Amino acid sequence: MREFIFISDFDGTITQKDFYWILLDDYIGQKGIDFYYEWKKSKKIGTEFLNTVFKWYEFTEVEKNEALDKVLLDKDLEKTVGLVEERGGEFIILSAGFDYYIQDALEKRGLNHLKLLTNHGKFINNSFVMEPDESSPYHSDIYGIDKEKVAIHYRKQCKKLYFAGDSEPDYLAALQADVIFAKHELARLLEVNNISYIPYDNFNDILSEMKKGV
Repeated sequence: MREFIFISDFDGTITQKDFYWILLDDYIGQKGIDFYYEWKKSKKIGTEFLNTVFKWYEFTEVEKNEALDKVLLDKDLEKTVGLVEERGGEFIILSAGFDYYIQDALEKRGLNHLKLLTNHGKFINNSFVMEPDESSPYHSDIYGIDKEKVAIHYRKQCKKLYFAGDSEPDYLAALQADVIFAKHELARLLEVNNISYIPYDNFNDILSEMKKGV
């Protein structure tokens, strides 16, 4: 059993901007943004929404590579991963996005050794497409991957579980952790339910707290 495991969301946590917002803001435009707000009134932002957005725009090869280059990782991610590994822990990325753009971003920073649990995806017919694995024990009809199920699995494999996230899909997974780092929508949900957490803006904040021994 490991001393501890650190599970981190990807979009909006390891990155400052979700991949689908890069596409909405920089390629699809106002019609896509309006669609997001209308959808969010009654539905969750899951695979159905994302695949609708991803198929909305036909990318050239140049635009595809440009969009991938806009997936920027937190500058202090490597230092945080290094600290976790030095102390005998494991750093796991857990995302309801998909592997095509996440793996590309990790490889560019030399972090492709990290365990990544996410949906499968690809670029085909000039569009990005998510293809969740319905046979996975972690499958979710809404998000493709059920983060709570993943957190429950890894909670049993360590003495202490850390979790970092920023949005509603992270909420139930965060409840499995001993230490929660939260911001934005996740922080609001935790506050409403009187659950303690450590606020953060970036991985420098998380790194500082980890060094204190939280």
